[in-house]
Amino acid sequence: MREKALKSLVLCLLAALSLPTLAQVYKWVDEKGVTHYGERPPQGANARQMAKEPAPAPAAAQPTWQEQERAFRQRRVEAAQAEARTRQLEEGKRQACNQARDQLNQMKSARALYHLDKNGERVIDTDAERAAATNRLEQRITENCR
Repeated sequence: MREKALKSLVLCLLAALSLPTLAQVYKWVDEKGVTHYGERPPQGANARQMAKEPAPAPAAAQPTWQEQERAFRQRRVEAAQAEARTRQLEEGKRQACNQARDQLNQMKSARALYHLDKNGERVIDTDAERAAATNRLEQRITENCR
């Protein structure tokens, strides 16, 4: 009999602990305009009894599968555009490299280099001018060729 009563008491205690707390919540605004919530309103305050505790802020909505698909396609387009820009830059460098190499080969194989003056007459380059032009082409090759 005692065991039965003890079991019954334990079950009652467990049931009581498992039930949600049914505390009443009040809402009031103080003289500074600040809103407060509590189980007991202060004396003299115009408190309103709330049906429930204030609901928590809603969680951020998960994007739908259509929005996820749209975002995925947008990322694919952006990646393809970035790859096309990279290829275009590499192609430009390759062309600049080939052009600089061709000019350097022509310069080395030529007997004399010249440039045109204001009147359109040929002026033969000095050895220093030829060396400076060669250095510029070699620098372009270094920058553009791998």
